[in-house]
Amino acid sequence: MCQFEDFEVISRYTRQQAVEDGILVEILRWNGIPVMATSHIRDEFGLSELFGIWHEFRFWKENEEAKLPEEERLFHTEKNGKKVWVIEDGQAFTIMYPEDY
Repeated sequence: MCQFEDFEVISRYTRQQAVEDGILVEILRWNGIPVMATSHIRDEFGLSELFGIWHEFRFWKENEEAKLPEEERLFHTEKNGKKVWVIEDGQAFTIMYPEDY
């Protein structure tokens, strides 16, 4: 249940619009699902570092996530002293800094 179910949606900002605006970039596809990164984090890391974050996430997803309580199932790692998230929304995975959320 979502706390905003009864609210009227005024506007939606789609992933495609974010790509067109340069906010998100696709870095790969995994099982047909796009793996995106915010342009902010992409500008700081090369593709090899983003792939490294993705591989950390995949390991966590396959080996650790199920062991955690539901409220703690948000992957995060640290790069260059900053927290990095990988968010999964059913349509894409997005690598981002928390402040980019």
